Amino acid sequence: MTFTKATYHKLIGPDGQPQYGCFSTPFTEINHKDFDYRTAMDAPANLWQKHFHFNQFQFIGISSQQYYLGCAIANIRYASSAFVYLFDHKTKQLHSQSFLTPLSRGCTLSNKPGQGYSYYKKGKNLIEFIGAPDKHAYQLNVNLDNQIHVDCLIQEHEDFQPLCLCTKTGYNGWTYTQKATALKANGVISWKGNNIAVESDQFLGNYDWSCGYMRRQTAWNWASASGYSDQHKIGLNLAAGVNETGLTENAFWVDGQLHRLSPVQFQFNRKQRSHNWLITTEDRMVELEFHPAGNFTEKKNVLFLATNFSQMPGHFSGSLTDAQGKRYVLDHVPGVVEDHFAKW
Repeated sequence: MTFTKATYHKLIGPDGQPQYGCFSTPFTEINHKDFDYRTAMDAPANLWQKHFHFNQFQFIGISSQQYYLGCAIANIRYASSAFVYLFDHKTKQLHSQSFLTPLSRGCTLSNKPGQGYSYYKKGKNLIEFIGAPDKHAYQLNVNLDNQIHVDCLIQEHEDFQPLCLCTKTGYNGWTYTQKATALKANGVISWKGNNIAVESDQFLGNYDWSCGYMRRQTAWNWASASGYSDQHKIGLNLAAGVNETGLTENAFWVDGQLHRLSPVQFQFNRKQRSHNWLITTEDRMVELEFHPAGNFTEKKNVLFLATNFSQMPGHFSGSLTDAQGKRYVLDHVPGVVEDHFAKW
C-alpha cells in the first residue's frame, strides 16, 4: 500500500493548489482560504463565490452493542446546523435534537483536523468539538436544554493511522476528508435522566472531519463501523460519492493499521431504507450486510438549499479481506449507514 508524499505541511501549497492523494499523516492545516479558486471559465472567483461555495462539517460517533450516539456540526455558509441523537438497540428508541441557523451564526469550525475548537451555539444549547493533539484525541461536549449532557473523549493510540484523503470534485473543486474509527472512548452520556457510563471496554468512537469546494448538488452513501473480529479491533469506513476522483475513501483498520479498499457498491431500496443493505466491492474484499435498527432522518427544501438525509444505526455482518488475503469476519458489529442528498 503506497501513500502520496506531501510536499507542504498545509493542504493548499504555495501555488494555491491542493495536494491530491491519500496521505500517511494529517496536514497541520486545511488552509482553504489560500486556494486559487477559479470559475468554470477559468476566471478568478470573486470573494462571494470563494466564501459561499466552501462547505465544512464534523461528526463524532460513539457506539456499543446497546447504544449509538451521533453528533455533527455543519457550516454550509448559507446556513449552519447541528444534531445529536441517541439510539438504544434494546428498546429500539431513537431520541434526537437538531438545530438550524441562517448563515454561520453561532457556528465556528476549526481548519485544523484534530486540533482547535469547533462549536455550535444556539441560545443555551452548545455543542463543542475540542481537539487535543497532545492526546491524539477529540473531546465532545454537549449541553442541551439542561437535559442532555455529553462529556466524552475519543482517542487514537499513538501509532494509529487516520485516513487522510484529498480528491478533485467536479470541474473546479476539491474535497478533503480525515476519518478514523474503532477509537478508545471514555466519558458519560446523560440523556434526560438516563446516565450512561462510556467505558473503553464497551464503547468505541469514530470521527469524520470533511470540507471542500463540493458540487452544488451532491449525494453519497456512507458506512462506518467500530467493533471486534476475534481478538482484533476492527474499524470501517466506506463511501460512494464525493471522494471518487482517482481515489476512494474506502478503508478498514485492524488494531489501528489502515487497509485501503477499492470502490464499493451500496445496494438498498430507497423506498424501504429499513430493509437490509448489501455493501460489496467487485474484488469481494468487502462482503457485508447491514441490518438497520433505527433511522435519524431530516428532509428540508428551503429556497436554494435542500437536504434528504437518513443516518441509520444498526449492525454489520460479513467479512473484510486485506491485501495479503487475510479475512476478518464481522458478526453483529455496531455502526451506521447513511443516504444523503444535498443542494447547497
